[in-house]
Amino acid sequence: MNKQDIANLILMFSLSIFGGILSLYFAFKNNLLNYSSVTINQQEERIYIEENTALINSIKETKKAIFLIKQGEKSFHGVVLTSDGLAVTLSSNIAKGSITCNVDLIDSTCQVIKRDLENNLALIKIDRDKLSTLGFYDLEVEIGKRLYINALTSVNEGIIKSFTEESIKTNIREIEPISGSPVLSLDNKIMGIAEIDKNGFVSVVPISLIREFVGL
Repeated sequence: MNKQDIANLILMFSLSIFGGILSLYFAFKNNLLNYSSVTINQQEERIYIEENTALINSIKETKKAIFLIKQGEKSFHGVVLTSDGLAVTLSSNIAKGSITCNVDLIDSTCQVIKRDLENNLALIKIDRDKLSTLGFYDLEVEIGKRLYINALTSVNEGIIKSFTEESIKTNIREIEPISGSPVLSLDNKIMGIAEIDKNGFVSVVPISLIREFVGL
């Protein structure tokens, strides 16, 4: 074997090693990227499914504590506060005259006990007992807190944009039939009841004002 053959052999060997190293680098790089992408997608999908399932379960659990107020051809919503029939809705929902309340698909007679016109609240006594109730939200209200409205046949979800002691503003747009519906935290605590502002956004009469009005 002459010197030229030895040089060619060394060159071929060197090129083979370099090619192998290069192949391993790109193979490892592609696998790493693919692995990272799949992991992130799976994690995001799992979080979304868990949150969505939690909200669906919350909606089902709260329906029995929501009532419809029937007055003539109109109907509005409210929420049961105590198992013996004390409930609350917006005062503007109820005109003078007799009213019927439908709780968990059962019609019952009910009457207005008192009103708070300043905060647009009406306390109602439903002529039934052993009604389903929900807990009261007693944590600090925070901007960005997620909440949802349950109006029995429709649901909407959003966040708190701003708040005062008298009102909680949300980013949710809605229409009049949801007025008086409970606004709830994702763990099914009553944060207040919904009303529509002049711009079509949902604002909330806070549970703190409701409890003070009712005496709970």
